[in-house]
Amino acid sequence: MEKITGKGRPPVFIGVMGMTGSGKSTFIKHLTEDPDIKIGTRLRSCTKFIQPAYMEYRDASGKKYDVFLVDTPGFDDTEMSDTDVLYKFVEWLQLQAKNELKLSGLIYLHRITDNRMSGSATRNLNMMLKLVGEENLKNVILVTSRWEMIDLKEAEEREQLDLLGPGGFWHDMIALGAMSARYNGTVKAAYTIIEHLIQQSPTYLCIQDELQRGIDLNETAAGQEIISELEKAALKQKQELKEIEEEMKKVTENAQRSALLLEAQERRYDELVEKMKKDGEARQKLLEGDKEKLEQRIEELEVRLGLRKSKAELESAQQIIEVAESCKRELEKLGFREGGGDKCIIS
Repeated sequence: MEKITGKGRPPVFIGVMGMTGSGKSTFIKHLTEDPDIKIGTRLRSCTKFIQPAYMEYRDASGKKYDVFLVDTPGFDDTEMSDTDVLYKFVEWLQLQAKNELKLSGLIYLHRITDNRMSGSATRNLNMMLKLVGEENLKNVILVTSRWEMIDLKEAEEREQLDLLGPGGFWHDMIALGAMSARYNGTVKAAYTIIEHLIQQSPTYLCIQDELQRGIDLNETAAGQEIISELEKAALKQKQELKEIEEEMKKVTENAQRSALLLEAQERRYDELVEKMKKDGEARQKLLEGDKEKLEQRIEELEVRLGLRKSKAELESAQQIIEVAESCKRELEKLGFREGGGDKCIIS
């Protein structure tokens, strides 16, 4: 990527983050009027790459700024894993650091229409904080979007109880210097939000400082956050696999009555095995680096999560499936066969 310079003036870079569907692309399109920016109408990501979009900003005194709004995929992206999103974002940040370009600020968008803070929303917020660092929160604006789609009184109550007030998800960050703002889907509101960040001194994010100090990506605050989430997911998946195996064992005791249920459980079992494989690959990718540290990390994870035992458990599950199929064939020999729905007909 070539160095971005604007029109003879030092460029101002502002990152835009948030969950898929929070309004990042809409916000940027309102400011830049760029027809190439895609806006999703469903909760499916339209942002696959780090995309700087240009706008010229003129302040009250008439001074002009070349502003680049950087759209980033969310850490709940429908097309990419959190690991891949982190790699893409860090790669872009490091490239700009080589060109001596820093972010003047970051806008984090959250839908005020959400009646609760979901796990995905919490994960995105935590990742933003790990990437930016508490010391740089003065360069962050926490923005609630979609005010035009909800009753004002209800929205204000949510804003205060869930986000800004004591115990709210944004309360501590605001105490450390972050600002909050409302975006109602208008160009005027968008301009008001970026005006504050344009005046801020550009800074390197926490993750850039960590990497410049020689810390491996998997050891950075953001990398550790993703590893922690992957470990939690692996434990949850392992428990669900165990529950499915127990259910499958019960099903095989009455294969005639539960053949269709068994097939559904087998499909879910296969899906979970595939998901565990992909999550394991994502975790492995993030842990690549120093060979000795990598091997030690993998061994510790395998022992702690019991992944070596999982191979034996998977073989046991396959044996259960084979027993169920054998029962089914024996029943057919005795004259039972599927006749429609979940009924069996005697020949």
